[in-house]
Amino acid sequence: MADILSQDEVDLLLNAVSEGELEVGEQEQKALEEPHLMTYDFRRPERVSKEQLKGLQSLFEAFARELSIAFPPFLRTVVRVDLVSIDQLTYDEFILSVARPTCLSVINMAPLEGNAVLELSPAMVFPIVDRVLGGSGVSLSEPRELTEIENRIVMRIVMMILDSWRRSWEQLIEFRQSVVTQESDPLIVQIVAGSEMVVLVGYEVHLGEQSGAMNMCIPLMVLNPILDQISQQAHYTRKMSAATAAHMREVITRTNLRAEVPVEVILGTAELPLDEIAQLQVGDIVQLDSSPDEPIRITVGGIQRFRAQPGRRGEQSAVQLSSVVRN
Repeated sequence: MADILSQDEVDLLLNAVSEGELEVGEQEQKALEEPHLMTYDFRRPERVSKEQLKGLQSLFEAFARELSIAFPPFLRTVVRVDLVSIDQLTYDEFILSVARPTCLSVINMAPLEGNAVLELSPAMVFPIVDRVLGGSGVSLSEPRELTEIENRIVMRIVMMILDSWRRSWEQLIEFRQSVVTQESDPLIVQIVAGSEMVVLVGYEVHLGEQSGAMNMCIPLMVLNPILDQISQQAHYTRKMSAATAAHMREVITRTNLRAEVPVEVILGTAELPLDEIAQLQVGDIVQLDSSPDEPIRITVGGIQRFRAQPGRRGEQSAVQLSSVVRN
């Protein structure tokens, strides 16, 4: 059994070191003189690693792209969604930072256990409501609570957001999300204890000339079951081998080559007054603005790509390509 030093022996050794009678290595002496200290806040433990944060950033950027595609046809205007930040903080800090009134939707994260919060700021909500109701997308000078009709419109928008969320994460998990409730006061929305850590994802949504904020608050306890998968997915994306990249490029090329696009042969065009169009009868002749000697236009997907000469092949009408149009 190893000998155990008494307190008197420990004091003698320390005195010998301080008086220079006992040699101490340079590194050990430096460690004694300058201990290495780190600041740690027990109220805000960092539980998501850098690898996992990079994976989350990739997924939430994909979600922003999906939303930028889904919104414009519905709102009939240009919409751009930008990922601004991904932060870790306590749930209390998130709730206290939310202005009132606002639009909060509690989202059930099935098949994961627990709920998340989706916040749409008034600067985002009211221009959308105005566009849906036929306006130009004007924001209100003073935020207010939503009416029943406006709540129904916002519910439609939230469902579109969840659809985009599902599509952007489908390679990782098949979400079956649903809206639990909608509130305007953040202080009555309590999905976890105030000290629980959450991931707060901030977006800026540009709707025409207006812009507003959208925030997604997801408790870490909800994401914990898939954090390792998120980390592995991010690692795989960055470390894709040359052979895998070439295979993916080949698959994408084959898929694109099988895509069907409309090809239209335009013999010519004509402009007629609306009253003449209303009086057209079967057998009437409409004179086109093209000449028989001029090549006709061929469009692919609505864009002119070729010039050609009309003719016949057997019993069918046909065209013979004469040149390629370089755009």
